[in-house]
Amino acid sequence: MSRAAAAFALLTAGLGALSAADSLWVALRPGCVPFVLLALTILLATGSGRVLAGKLGLSDMSESQKTLCGMTLGLGLLALGGFLLGALGLFKPWAASALLAALWLIGYAELKPALASLAPDQSLLRERPLAAAAVALPLLAALWMCLVPPHQYDSLVYHLALPQAYLREGRLFAPPGIVYAHFPQNGEMLFSLALLLGSDLLAQMYMWLSMVLSIWWVFSLGRREAPMSAVALAAIFIATHSALLLMSSTTYVEPLVMLWVTAAALSFERWRRLAPEGGGPRGWLILSAIFTGLALGTKYYAGIGAAAFGLRLLWGFAFDRRKDRAVDLVLFTAIVSALFAPWLIKNWVCVRNPVFPFLYKWFENTGTGWNAELAAGYFSVLTEYGHIGGFFHSLISLPILLLRNPLRFGGGMDVLGDLGWDISLWLLPLGAWAASKNRSLRGLLLFCFLWGAAWFSSGVVLRFLTVLVPVMALLGACGLVALWGVLDRWSRVVIAGALGVMTFAHLFLFVFVHSTFGSGSTAFGLESREAFLTRRLDYYSCADWLRGNAVENDKILVVGEQRGYYLPAAHLPSTVHMPNLFVRRANESADPAALLSSLRADGFTRVLIVPREAARLGPGLGSLTPAGAVNWKGLEDTLKTEFTGRGCVVGRL
Repeated sequence: MSRAAAAFALLTAGLGALSAADSLWVALRPGCVPFVLLALTILLATGSGRVLAGKLGLSDMSESQKTLCGMTLGLGLLALGGFLLGALGLFKPWAASALLAALWLIGYAELKPALASLAPDQSLLRERPLAAAAVALPLLAALWMCLVPPHQYDSLVYHLALPQAYLREGRLFAPPGIVYAHFPQNGEMLFSLALLLGSDLLAQMYMWLSMVLSIWWVFSLGRREAPMSAVALAAIFIATHSALLLMSSTTYVEPLVMLWVTAAALSFERWRRLAPEGGGPRGWLILSAIFTGLALGTKYYAGIGAAAFGLRLLWGFAFDRRKDRAVDLVLFTAIVSALFAPWLIKNWVCVRNPVFPFLYKWFENTGTGWNAELAAGYFSVLTEYGHIGGFFHSLISLPILLLRNPLRFGGGMDVLGDLGWDISLWLLPLGAWAASKNRSLRGLLLFCFLWGAAWFSSGVVLRFLTVLVPVMALLGACGLVALWGVLDRWSRVVIAGALGVMTFAHLFLFVFVHSTFGSGSTAFGLESREAFLTRRLDYYSCADWLRGNAVENDKILVVGEQRGYYLPAAHLPSTVHMPNLFVRRANESADPAALLSSLRADGFTRVLIVPREAARLGPGLGSLTPAGAVNWKGLEDTLKTEFTGRGCVVGRL
């Protein structure tokens, strides 16, 4: 009897293991090709970037640091290469393959030394296996969540929708209805390459790679200025930060900006340490300028970092009055400007405003429908989380507000950047104490102060501060290690317990958010990609139907939905940032027949209506006049309904 029970238990366990393996294979199968492409990207970025890093003549750079710099520079080369393809009208799979092949050939000779250079860092990590596990496990969890199909709001409105439109057109252009088309887009250029390679999951993995490299920068350069225990602790703080874990598995570009800003700040301090009186080697300064320019070409707010570095260089020149100080400033400014210039030129060509949507009162902003009223509305969205009770009251109460109610600093999907800030912020005073004894840490603290002051004086969207997390983590960890050395046993127990509770809370928030989204069912193979997206997005069932029924020249007018990424044909999405065409045409038309004729004249063949999302967006879509409402109702009544989905309708004009 005992043998039968044992056999039954063994059989049950075997069947359970087979079932689990089958579910894991269902989950991992969509990611197999993206994983391979990610590995290929890492190799060709590392090789080509190491070639560029070698041209800077940095004799003090170790081989592992050269690999790190190379990989970070390589992502920049891919982004700039994507821009070049788009500007030349070569957003084609063959052109992308040619670009990748060229980078592979350029860097092939560097791959062997790059792989060999990783051994020392691995041995250092093996000296602290618990710290290595505390960093690796959250990162593996974030990588696994990259298998969840993109569903975040901004990703579908423009981070992926813009590359999709570019690829459909084969070139860079200004898609109607997407005001974000005129923002810097180095991140979107990486996503364009990922889509050309056939995978939006790969685009998400690029942001995960950016987070990993940010930790590596702190680990590699931070240990020159801090004890190994502080560097390992900083890596744990970064890897368990809720906001970073959440955004590193999306196509939000904050992790990419964070990588380049972190690399720029650490490179700048490395240059200052090697040339304290000026006139020394400028390799690290050039690196800092390159990374700053790449960050600015990804998000406008990276201009805060450019201004901070520029002010510090200007300060040195103002007090020293030496020619080489002026050369440092001019060189830095020239490199940053050159890397940012492609987006300025593109905006000037498209809308006659190089820094759109800023300075909208100075430039005419042709072709966007942008006016002062719409601009004011857009910027009011960014500032709605700002200073309640006045600037200074908000400044004094900021630490408490961030601990008690961080969600007030972001709305919608912006909330992803609001979670897990307690450790970074509450350890910053200790970081200031540690910085008082270390010149490089003082420089990093000054950088954080300048960036934080500019951030706080603007809209106070906490997601825009995530780029400072690695630097803040390094400062805080250095302060904590210094404090640890003077504490007694029970004080250490209290500090360690508090940090453990907060870290557990960060990981819990990561799991909680994905549970709220229902991501786990797809990540672990319990739900298909199509079922997940149909549940998450009202319009997805119609988009899925159109994939099998749209024809080559279809053009779809979308009413009530801004997130057009999953539509398989050319389309005009709804927007809350400029006048919507369907509202304007309805208000201008004499009757429903005239409205139908005008939409056909605009080239539209189908209408996709998403009622619930339209009701949620409400007045933001625009207001129909009484006559316009009658015209639109008449048009809806005459539409030939082709498909009715879970939350959407497709009709033929």
